[in-house]
Amino acid sequence: MSVVNERSALDRPVSLYEHARRLARLNPDGPLPDGGRPWPDRDDHPEVRFRERKAALAAVLREFIDDPSLTAANLHDRCTRLAVTTLDATSVLRELAPEPSRRLADAGRWLVRNGWDRRAVIVGLSLLCGNAELHDVPVVKTVGLLSFADRLAVEVLAKVPGAEPDLIWLTERSRIHIRVAATEALSGNADPAVRDWVLSTPRELLSSEHARKLAEWHGLAEKLRLQAVDDTSWDQVANLLLAMTSTRNYQSEISRYRDATVVYQRWVELADRRQPTLERAALLTAVAQDLCTGPAAPVAGALRRGLLETIRHVLCSRQWAEMLHRSARSSDPIEARRATWVLGELAGNDIPEERFAIRVVVPDPNPVGFAQVEARVMVDGMPVVASAFDKGSAESPEGLVHSGRLRATSEPREVMLAEAYCTEGCCGGLYTTIVREEAEVVWRDWRSSMAGDPPPDLRFDAAEYDREIARAEQDHGWEWPARTVARLVEDALRADPTILGRWDCAAGWCTAWLRDLDTARLTFGHPARRGSFEDPSVQFGLVIDVKDRAPDAVAAEVIASMRHTDPKSVAEMIGGSKDGAEKLGLVYKKPSRW
Repeated sequence: MSVVNERSALDRPVSLYEHARRLARLNPDGPLPDGGRPWPDRDDHPEVRFRERKAALAAVLREFIDDPSLTAANLHDRCTRLAVTTLDATSVLRELAPEPSRRLADAGRWLVRNGWDRRAVIVGLSLLCGNAELHDVPVVKTVGLLSFADRLAVEVLAKVPGAEPDLIWLTERSRIHIRVAATEALSGNADPAVRDWVLSTPRELLSSEHARKLAEWHGLAEKLRLQAVDDTSWDQVANLLLAMTSTRNYQSEISRYRDATVVYQRWVELADRRQPTLERAALLTAVAQDLCTGPAAPVAGALRRGLLETIRHVLCSRQWAEMLHRSARSSDPIEARRATWVLGELAGNDIPEERFAIRVVVPDPNPVGFAQVEARVMVDGMPVVASAFDKGSAESPEGLVHSGRLRATSEPREVMLAEAYCTEGCCGGLYTTIVREEAEVVWRDWRSSMAGDPPPDLRFDAAEYDREIARAEQDHGWEWPARTVARLVEDALRADPTILGRWDCAAGWCTAWLRDLDTARLTFGHPARRGSFEDPSVQFGLVIDVKDRAPDAVAAEVIASMRHTDPKSVAEMIGGSKDGAEKLGLVYKKPSRW
């Protein structure tokens, strides 16, 4: 017996299970503070490459499997010398022990209940995955409250018949993204309560593909044909439709949903039977945006005008209008701005009649997720990007329109209209070459990462094209105050590089996000130039508070400040390393507002 194994139990920290149980008693209705930190074990987990981690863990587990004299406590102590992640343990076990084993399951139970080191508990949960029984559930879900174990605990519970309520219980007390794994695990469950919980998953957490599969698995088209469709079911359908049109998880799936047209028609038909609420008004407005200029437009085709008219009729009806105007006067700023957004969109969701049009689309200003403003190019009433590219959204108005990139000259110029969600370098983008040919502007030589034939050449009357470009470039009516501040600051820095240059800094980007409506954010780098990639550098971020202040005055104040005060002294370090900062003579501070 090794010295480690002969240590007194008093020398060891409390088990992680007991640690979680104690915290759960203190916080019975919500997640544990900071995921259960600080852990009672040592914080000496080394950084080791995947292959080395996997090989070391495989050797320990193979020794345990081959030597029946080794106990779970022996396995625990060997695990404490490893670098182990959740993926390592499950991957190694699939290779070493693909078949269920009573000894391995019992060892897993011991590690989960008695383990005081995170690495050993991770191995224990991995040993239980697929081998756990109902009597294991209380311990597993309690340990799963600790953030290092939540995802693996969800995987264990998902494979235990009858543990669905416990899985939901754990998920609702865990980090928000754990809901994704839980929803996927329970997707096909036929229990009505479980199904409703799955379908109520916020769309920001659903990939487009998963949303489509949920719609198919649960037969949304058939359910909508029923005479009685309650408000909750109607809300869930909208949630899935909007998730399917999103490109924030690699690609839109609405065109692959075979029942899309039927579901859109029936969902819109049922709208006037709903209880008017701001959330439902926002759902109707978001769907209208998709039908008008977004990914739903090519799917709905000729039905779009009728669907949009029905949505407008519902939102303009007395009960809905009264609710919206009441919400627009609310003292709650989020409620007021969302209602104002709906009322504003009522006048704007029209299919363009022109051959060429640009529509800036501002999504729901609800501070959830990471909604982006898009400049959607429309040709003959149909969105170009949504028709030809499903891997990412259209570019921002600042990047595509106000930059002048869409202007046509006799010199051909390639322009990116959309970038893949995961970046252009990963999954590409949609490009066209714009050139003026006498009285016409031509979009030709399309380039895309999409399979199939590229779009055909597009020709526009040059005078009409120029008028629409000029109108769109001067249109800032869609902006909210913080976005206006961001534009004015960026324009000033671009016009006079010495504003930041005098402090040996170079401008990055400046923008405002819908989820953070009352602030603009500016980034800049120091030093302004580097001799080589290896030279130290630091990225700074400045948060500009705008609320209830005139945008032009705020922007002027920011620029004036940077002319006289080194912005590095007031901004936060958001990029680069502590070591790099010290080499540049800067004192590193962890950012608090980024």
